[in-house]
Amino acid sequence: MRRHRTRLLVAAAWLAASVTLALPVIRSDARLNSVSTNKANLVTADSPDGYLRLYSQSTDPAGLTGYATKKNSSPLVPAATGADLTLRAALGGYKNQSATTITRVFTLQALTPLPAGASPLTVTASLAADPVTGKQPITGVAFSNTDGSGSGPTATLTAGAKRQVNITIRTQPNSVFQGNNTLHTPTVTLRVTYPGYSGSFLSYDVPVSVWDGNGAGP
Repeated sequence: MRRHRTRLLVAAAWLAASVTLALPVIRSDARLNSVSTNKANLVTADSPDGYLRLYSQSTDPAGLTGYATKKNSSPLVPAATGADLTLRAALGGYKNQSATTITRVFTLQALTPLPAGASPLTVTASLAADPVTGKQPITGVAFSNTDGSGSGPTATLTAGAKRQVNITIRTQPNSVFQGNNTLHTPTVTLRVTYPGYSGSFLSYDVPVSVWDGNGAGP
């Protein structure tokens, strides 16, 4: 009887050990269920249109007019088309042009409400030359109120705030820009940040074409 009980105890111990080995290792590390406080880690798959919208005249929900037109187009048409990730601008013909600022090429507006903790937004611009011609006819980008006041190199936006984007171009000197009917398409990149987030995932790339020649160009 005692021998039989011993066998049962041994078998039970072996079974318990087998079940323990088959179970996954459970960690008590609290980080497994925590959310990082580093907002930069939370927006890697996010999109800028969840924070900021870009508008051309035809897509502006407020019906704002007075957007820049494509120079030398006939009839005149707004330079910018599309919205958000599809927005682009064709500024038209600027042959041998001295420095000229084109106001309200497009507008931008912070969403309302903004995501929790994402206010105010800060928007900055950077420039990349045309990848084919290697030329950069854009010499500056500025943000201002829609009445033209408060122009500056960055925009600080609370929920619902709207600004216009003004672009300065130059196709001189002739030694650099030949005026021989060449289309330059540099890129204006708008980068969105907010307190606690300083990454580069929230950005718009806006193609802006300048026709260095006669007429309006393509």
